[in-house]
Amino acid sequence: MEGTGAFGRAARTGRDVGARIAGALSSGALYTFLFATITALFGSAYTLVISPVIVIFRTRRNAVIPLELLPRIAVSLIALNALAHLATTGAGWCVALNAAVPFLLALVQSSQFEPKAYFGYVMAFVFLELKPLTPAGFAVQLAATAYAALVLTAVLALTRWLKGRAPRPERDLDEGLETLARVLDRIAEGEGAESLASEATALERAFDRLCYRARGLVRAPDGVAMRYYHYATLFQRAVYLLDDASWQRGDEHAIDPSSFHDLAALVRQVRAARTPEEHAVIRRCLQMLLDLVEMPEGRVRIFFRSMLHTLMLIVSDEPARGRRLAVAGMAPAREVLRSVLDLINPDAAQFRFATRLAAVMATTSTISLLWGFEHVYWLPLNAFLLLMPSYEESAHRMRTRPVGTALGCILVFACGHVVQGTLAVYAFCMVMILFVYACTPGSWQQAVFSSSFALMMASLTIGEATAMALRLLFVLLAVAIVLVVNRFVLPSRRERIYEGNKRQLMRIEDAYWDLVAASVVRHVPQHRSGEMLSAFHLVYEEAYAYAQGLADAAERSRETGRLVVLWHMFSEVEQVEYLVQSGELPDGDLALVRTLAMRLKGRPAVSSTSHATVALIDEVASDDLRYALHRYVENGRRLAS
Repeated sequence: MEGTGAFGRAARTGRDVGARIAGALSSGALYTFLFATITALFGSAYTLVISPVIVIFRTRRNAVIPLELLPRIAVSLIALNALAHLATTGAGWCVALNAAVPFLLALVQSSQFEPKAYFGYVMAFVFLELKPLTPAGFAVQLAATAYAALVLTAVLALTRWLKGRAPRPERDLDEGLETLARVLDRIAEGEGAESLASEATALERAFDRLCYRARGLVRAPDGVAMRYYHYATLFQRAVYLLDDASWQRGDEHAIDPSSFHDLAALVRQVRAARTPEEHAVIRRCLQMLLDLVEMPEGRVRIFFRSMLHTLMLIVSDEPARGRRLAVAGMAPAREVLRSVLDLINPDAAQFRFATRLAAVMATTSTISLLWGFEHVYWLPLNAFLLLMPSYEESAHRMRTRPVGTALGCILVFACGHVVQGTLAVYAFCMVMILFVYACTPGSWQQAVFSSSFALMMASLTIGEATAMALRLLFVLLAVAIVLVVNRFVLPSRRERIYEGNKRQLMRIEDAYWDLVAASVVRHVPQHRSGEMLSAFHLVYEEAYAYAQGLADAAERSRETGRLVVLWHMFSEVEQVEYLVQSGELPDGDLALVRTLAMRLKGRPAVSSTSHATVALIDEVASDDLRYALHRYVENGRRLAS
């Protein structure tokens, strides 16, 4: 086992350095190959596509890549090339496309899980419009892009095969159920709730990420995605039980601990079942338990019954209340529109960044097109590299980029007398590329080597002094533009994003109440509740990380406490939705649920909830439903206080 002392730190550092060198060598080798072949086949003027291709390669080489994604990458690059050319045909097209394309790519592809997922594709669009081309030149550039995309897909397919990186959803699902079963066994053995809660939370977050990656804007979730949603729900309910204060105090432990062993055994049976016949046997067992097992009212009863129902959904083709598993294919137009409208949210970090990116690229690309000055395309290029989703990272780059550029000018000036001739310049530039990919992105060291590369390549067509002056000018101008946009266009400092995240959490909770009310009277697609769960935790994780990092201890305690209460309230709405979906509530309770959902929606701090609403909750016949609603109101009062 690796030590935690100096030896262990040295070993980890050695591995990190080794991985960085290996990554730089593979990226540099692919860049050199593409540069040499594109120059030979199409000409050196058509090499701008290489940088975005390498960025996509670097972000995808260690990822689990579905085969169907590879042709989509190639088609996307070719489509972006066509849009980039159209953007160079006039100022109107330039403004419109540079506002729309980066905005949509950043909005749709980015998330808190993958904030820079947009980067390679927006880079492709930006870089491919840097040099306006004639129709004949565009045809050559399109061919060069298609060639680079073909090489990229071939390399990614080879990497996928060599590393065995094919997606293995069944393994994820099996391992998740086994971990859940072990957690249940350890609960039965009396292990502390706190350590178990942290383990279950890590598992739930892992499945939230799988849920996010399995969904698509225009694709309906397939069977695997639906199972990810079910599993994430299982883990959410386990975490909610373990995090409950009354459970930790032992107030609700008055049950036979062997019940948790029994539940763990059922989870393992669900994991092992493969055939329809085995699923049918497990469904009968689960139904018998639902019919026969009696537990006192409270958190544990809801936990057990909701677990059994969710396990039933996992081994069933026809979920409760007539809901059917979604079939892979195109999502209904109404759901696509709803998903798009959900993205247009001024509180969301993705929307705010996408808006700033659109403003910066529309401004700098239009200046580049209209000015027409030599190498003015360095303005949008640098502006794109300076603007980051994180305000703090963007501010850091606005310091490191000018410093690195100035040092790069000094390096090129020192080497210019030695590096003579086209081949020597190309060799120097390939070495600089290796250093670029070995450095930390956004560091001043990376800026030194990238500027040295650009300046040495520019020296083939313009004077060295002129190239240096232009490079510094356009870097400083890009810094000024990005600084203004970051300050005045939907600014996104961390504290502002945190406040927006809290508002988002409340909006998601309101939307869940809408879902509860709708599911009382009509069919609601089953994946909607899973998407709500994934969306809530996507925002909650980012907000909680910020709150934990607050310097003031009292403020940190207050904010983390508020977030935990919000999460408890969301979990209680989720429990209400489960009870509606289970099909066990009498008609009178269903009518009350619909009324209460409308009353409680929009009141996360329910201290103002009227006595009439509380009295209405007391009329609920189902013990489980009444318990969940009262807990929601109690937590709302805690939030208000």
